[in-house]
Amino acid sequence: MPKIVDYFPENQNIYILSMNKLNTLKMYGILLVLAFITLSAVNCGRANKTLVEIGDEKITLGEFEKQYLKTVGSVDSAKIKTLEEKKQFLNLYINFRLKVKDARERGLLNNPEIQKDIEEYKRNYSPTYLVDKEIVREKVEELYDKRKDEVRASHILINLPENAPPQDSITAYQTADSIIQKLDKGGDFGELAIQYSMDRTVKSNRGDLYYFTAGMTVPEFEDAVYAMKVGEFSKKPIRTMFGLHIIKLTDRKPRTESVRVSHILIQDKRDSLGNMIDSAGTYQKALDIYNRAKKGDSFEALVQEFTEDMGSKASNGDLGNVERRRLAQPLDSVSFVMSVGDIAGPVRSPYGWHIVKKFGEKKVGSLEKEFESIKNEYKKTKNYKDDYAKFVETLKQKYSYKILDEGLNFLRSKFDTVKTISDYNVDSLFSPQDKEVVLASYDGGQVKVIDIINHLNVNRDYSRMALTLQTITSIINSSSESPILNKKAVESGIEDDDEYIASITDYENGLLVFRIDQDELWSKVKLSDNDLLSFYESNKSKYVKNDSTGAQVVKPFDEAKPEISNELQQLKYKDSEKAYLESLRQKYPVVMHEDILNEAFKD
Repeated sequence: MPKIVDYFPENQNIYILSMNKLNTLKMYGILLVLAFITLSAVNCGRANKTLVEIGDEKITLGEFEKQYLKTVGSVDSAKIKTLEEKKQFLNLYINFRLKVKDARERGLLNNPEIQKDIEEYKRNYSPTYLVDKEIVREKVEELYDKRKDEVRASHILINLPENAPPQDSITAYQTADSIIQKLDKGGDFGELAIQYSMDRTVKSNRGDLYYFTAGMTVPEFEDAVYAMKVGEFSKKPIRTMFGLHIIKLTDRKPRTESVRVSHILIQDKRDSLGNMIDSAGTYQKALDIYNRAKKGDSFEALVQEFTEDMGSKASNGDLGNVERRRLAQPLDSVSFVMSVGDIAGPVRSPYGWHIVKKFGEKKVGSLEKEFESIKNEYKKTKNYKDDYAKFVETLKQKYSYKILDEGLNFLRSKFDTVKTISDYNVDSLFSPQDKEVVLASYDGGQVKVIDIINHLNVNRDYSRMALTLQTITSIINSSSESPILNKKAVESGIEDDDEYIASITDYENGLLVFRIDQDELWSKVKLSDNDLLSFYESNKSKYVKNDSTGAQVVKPFDEAKPEISNELQQLKYKDSEKAYLESLRQKYPVVMHEDILNEAFKD
């Protein structure tokens, strides 16, 4: 029988006693970029301001912000970075762009190996881009519109497995219909929930599911709730994977994404058997602290003097930015209702009494700011898998896709049905001629053995599945998805899309810089034994170990040699890179407009 945590990824009774903080991401040079960023934090006017000039090329403020977001992850994180941190990244990006400019002007992009890599990347990336364009963007926009609001609903659950026998289905629907009739006659929803609901939490919550927003529950339930008006209940039972639901919408309001609160906890006193003692004294202590806070005593000082939450004491009771349903429900309710700067209390929770102060709140951001986050969440859901499968199946029908009997029989002859893919070296199992055998066809294309080999090299879903007819058929169908999506991508003209072009350009630039670093900088790093020995003699104190007595001694040269070689290679590479970049700055003068950098990520 499903619990509330089966419907929602967050358990409403989770209680946070320590401040959540994002880990600071280390600054790093830009490497191969394998995904495009649709996030845009600025208006067009600011985005087009020239931040840096590199010879005859320009880096705009918008381009810098877009690249910087790839390292820090979010606009909120970027906003709190110092000017020095932003300048440090900008210098790295300038160096990157200098290498790219030099490589392109020298024609390195025409290198056959680089062109081969780019074409391979396009084959792999185009289906992803197409699916994002044809399916994901619309679904993300729908989710975003819903997530502007949060809803509160109650439900009555009648268990009904997905593959239930007909008689069980009839009985379940009859029960649900009788409950709806009682509601039509004025029956109390909470009382009927206690009487009929098979949700195990019903005795404590009378069917109340508390506040949630789009993306937190199964689609059928969510769609029904968001289609209702406050006070309405469903006139027909809603079918989900959990059974039948009768739903009542009890509230709907604009959503606050998160709140920033601090608290003081006065824990319940219990005896050796766990029984609560001196509850009146505990409450009175909490009330006294609340009154002092309301009269103007320093909240931080009160935290240090009284709180019994050791997890948050070091941060003066700060619980950080807390999303809905992350606190015990009484705390959650208070925190999301009170105004910034207010103090509330004493608030009862299963842990004791709390005095709460609200320091801030975060409203729902723009679609541009929220897009990547919602997209990532959506692509993890069953709903996305179903939408994707439906899209691919539509294309297969459009292109007359079919598995060929002779190809299927050939593939079956190569596998033992009691073995799995992991039992074979699939690449060596087939001769060069075998790899050209056609397994399936579609308008203008074929799926060959080589295609399933490439697919299985990156897709591990089938590695432990017995190689039955069903599995082999599924492997062929799965291997056909990428070429069919690529065909659709070409027809859709995605190669003319600005976002697609930008992503491919990013990948090209990454390859060019990688080639320069490997072929023209690292190749110049030459170390002789004399170089290594000289460096060792000058830095002996860095290469030490403990001897058998535990005393620290210098490692012999031969033992330290691998460490010395690695460190000296890095130093020589940096010297080589520095000289190369200085020559590029002579060739392509760099002008940075620091006053424009100051505008980065400002509203």
